[in-house]
Amino acid sequence: MRNSKWFSAALASALLVTGGAGSILGANSASAAAVASTVKTGTATWTVNSNPARFSTIDSSGYKLYSLSQVAGELGAKLILANGGFELNDSKGLHTVQLQAGSKTYVVDGASQQFTVAPVVYNGKVYVELTKLVTALGGELSAESMEILSFARPEGQFDTLHWTADGSIIANKSDSETAQLLKFSAYPGDYEVFSSNESALDFAVSADQQWGAFTDETGQLKLINLSSGAISSLGTDTSVKTDLVWSQDGKTIYFIQGDKQEKIAQISVETGTVKAVLEDKVENKSELRLSADAKSVVYIVNVTGVAKNDADSTEDSLTVDYSKAGEQLFKLDLATKDAKPKALTTELDNKLYPEILANGGVVYLSADAEGNAANTLKSISADGATITNIALDTEATWSAGVATGLVVSGMAADGSTTIYSIDASGNKTVLFQTAEDVSEIAVSHDGSKLAVVSDGKVLLIQGGKALQLTK
Repeated sequence: MRNSKWFSAALASALLVTGGAGSILGANSASAAAVASTVKTGTATWTVNSNPARFSTIDSSGYKLYSLSQVAGELGAKLILANGGFELNDSKGLHTVQLQAGSKTYVVDGASQQFTVAPVVYNGKVYVELTKLVTALGGELSAESMEILSFARPEGQFDTLHWTADGSIIANKSDSETAQLLKFSAYPGDYEVFSSNESALDFAVSADQQWGAFTDETGQLKLINLSSGAISSLGTDTSVKTDLVWSQDGKTIYFIQGDKQEKIAQISVETGTVKAVLEDKVENKSELRLSADAKSVVYIVNVTGVAKNDADSTEDSLTVDYSKAGEQLFKLDLATKDAKPKALTTELDNKLYPEILANGGVVYLSADAEGNAANTLKSISADGATITNIALDTEATWSAGVATGLVVSGMAADGSTTIYSIDASGNKTVLFQTAEDVSEIAVSHDGSKLAVVSDGKVLLIQGGKALQLTK
């Protein structure tokens, strides 16, 4: 038994059993005697914060009531004698509940509420309605699954998932009136507001998952500590920066730079010094990726239409040639001085989620620009000479590189989603399947756990099982 449970139970028992003048038992002994002939004792087992808990109960006048001291102890609430009744405070100091045996009226954070049946004293213990006490203390209860959470899961729509080094998940509450990042631990109900910084709603996570990087409205690069939430500035450069990506050693952040996304640059995390990596004046770069050894980057260039007109440059003669418009993948060798970007693709399909694999190859999701063909997961050899399809049982919708290979999601014809792990040899393992739509996926550092957004809700996936962290 945890210390908080023991303390709450011992205190309540001491107060009730004595039954002296001015005690709750003394004030309600007649009431206790009156119900003694109609009371039926029993027990009920619930799961509290993922752990089984057995409560003492009584059936009184058709209602099942639960031991006040046991419920308070399991929820980690502080229970004291106050003003002729009891006062309970939840472990986070968010809620205060005041109640009296024999009275249907109880007070939650200063507002009066009503029990269906008044708390009852029986054999030296106070028994109360379970649901109303749990919810009054800010908890959540499911009678169907017999589960109780000390703190209710947050409601709303969520997106933009990130894992942290301690195994927590950070998500943006997208329907909040003000910026709100929530940080969730490994079980439902255990969460906190992590940040309310508008610029920090999305950030690039370092390889060790201890830091995030983002830019504010001025272009200033910021670092956020993913443990404490503390934010600091990195360097003084305020040029436009997009597609931030960390090196594996955490010493450098690469990004696409410029109003027209025409450059690739890097910044030293130690000194804040910015250095150009590529200045070829080719605009509309995006989806920057860095190899694990920091010897190459891959990125997408969005090729636009080419304007043409006659020698007099009249307005009537102006035409735009879109025959070569589309997204193309390029690879740049960072280890070779003055290396030129190498085109990896020529097809005009849309290209999503590029990743550089450990063997130097590149994987991306190919989507038909006209929407007439199914999405395909494609693999480009390390030398860029061949492009092959990666066979799946579903239509690919997302992919991400991990230390062991790839994690890929796909949608079946019936709308169900399957998430796979694909190793370096091409072997596939199903990590999770659901009939619901999955809009976002994030993979933990070791690849053993997933965080997903399904219908706006955040789920933790481990061992093929889903744990719903929001509602």
